[in-house]
Amino acid sequence: MIISGRYQLARVSAECRGAECGPRILNVLFSRHREQKELGKIPRLEALRFGPMPPPDLPGKVQPQDAFTLIELLVVIAIIAILAGMLLPSLAKTKEKGRQTACLSNMRQIGLGTMMYAQDQQDYLPYGYSYTWPGQKELYWWQDLCRPYIHVEAVYSCPSAWPHGIMTDLRPPGLPKPLVKDYLCNAQGGAYAASGKPEWVSANGPFINNWQNPSRRLADIQDPPGTIAICDGNTNVFEIWRLEQVDAWFNAGFGPAYLGDGPDKKFATQGHVAKRHNNGFNASFCDGHAQAIKKSTLGMWTSRAND
Repeated sequence: MIISGRYQLARVSAECRGAECGPRILNVLFSRHREQKELGKIPRLEALRFGPMPPPDLPGKVQPQDAFTLIELLVVIAIIAILAGMLLPSLAKTKEKGRQTACLSNMRQIGLGTMMYAQDQQDYLPYGYSYTWPGQKELYWWQDLCRPYIHVEAVYSCPSAWPHGIMTDLRPPGLPKPLVKDYLCNAQGGAYAASGKPEWVSANGPFINNWQNPSRRLADIQDPPGTIAICDGNTNVFEIWRLEQVDAWFNAGFGPAYLGDGPDKKFATQGHVAKRHNNGFNASFCDGHAQAIKKSTLGMWTSRAND
């Protein structure tokens, strides 16, 4: 039985849906031409993938495109995590660099304040700490003695120190309590004889404490630009009193730097010096300038020249 082209077209339209509908309709339209050989040999059209077609019962509704698969989402998340892992350390270093710069500015102000104090005190440096005599009822630190020349208390706080070092004992009336002690003065008196390094015994720094004795003078320092005055300090200690307590002791190959009176095996490269700025520390020198230091030498901590 011969079925008319119009009937075939209607039947195909009713039966098919989706991606195969278009090619089947085209095949029906060209079937009579193929029989009559009016268009020559026309190949059958294969089903092409044009995407989903709207169902007959929802005319005109466009189907949404396929969403990301779980694997694709995981790949995107992994890429973001890798990029974050690459960028965060750089951002952290940049942020710490900013804090180091602020700390170095503090050191410059402290260095200038120390020099101004010495100029007003007949060349004498401030004491590292000084009790009142007699009775030792009050305790002044170098920060208190330099305070008339440094009017911003925040200068004594390192932005990278946390928690801050503090001192509350025997604070004089009218002075800050607690006293922030993120920075330590170089009051070391040389290496102890028990260290086995006689060449460094009595190789003292520029500061001294007041036990009813005079302070040290700038003129006693043989190399002011090369002698550390004040530095980033360990916030768990209150001063540097022996040469073994600085990082230079480790740098010289003499073993771990000391914490108190014994080797600090946990932080062998630091001792009482705090390397909190990208593995380095800031220091002011006895001529008033300040600089960042990665590794110090023993000669930088003594008042002697050519160490």
